[in-house]
Amino acid sequence: MKFINNCPKVILGVITGLLPTIMLAVLMALLPIYLRFMAKMAGLPTYSAIELRTQTFYFWFQVIQVFIVTTLTSAASAAVPTIIKNPGSVTNLLATNLPLAANFYINYFILQGLTFSSGALLQIVGLILYKVLGKILGSTPRKQYNQWANLSSLGWGTVMPVLR
Repeated sequence: MKFINNCPKVILGVITGLLPTIMLAVLMALLPIYLRFMAKMAGLPTYSAIELRTQTFYFWFQVIQVFIVTTLTSAASAAVPTIIKNPGSVTNLLATNLPLAANFYINYFILQGLTFSSGALLQIVGLILYKVLGKILGSTPRKQYNQWANLSSLGWGTVMPVLR
């Protein structure tokens, strides 16, 4: 991975500033699908119970993994050599290195805000599923009407933890 140090400053800035944020956003977009599947496999009987379990697990994953673990690892990884040499200065080192994680969170919140609002406005996935797959799977007028009348509902287990 030493070739990254030889990149121009602009590309290095994109790699170090934007790429981790995008990767975390992709993980957070795929996680509710997995959590919903795991809730179904757990044997929850209703759609409401599945969404509630998805919402709870998704929220706690965001709090623990996205906030606490990311903050502590970004602060501690920069200070590991100093902590090894002087373990008594852990609190001072974390106090000076913890604000450095703010850039990651600013990028993450901007990316989430832009993608969440634009995704809610455009609803591209629903449009593609309705227009493209509707033409393929809806060969008769009755199938097309049933597809239109039974549109998918909003996954509250995905939406609510992001808005909290």
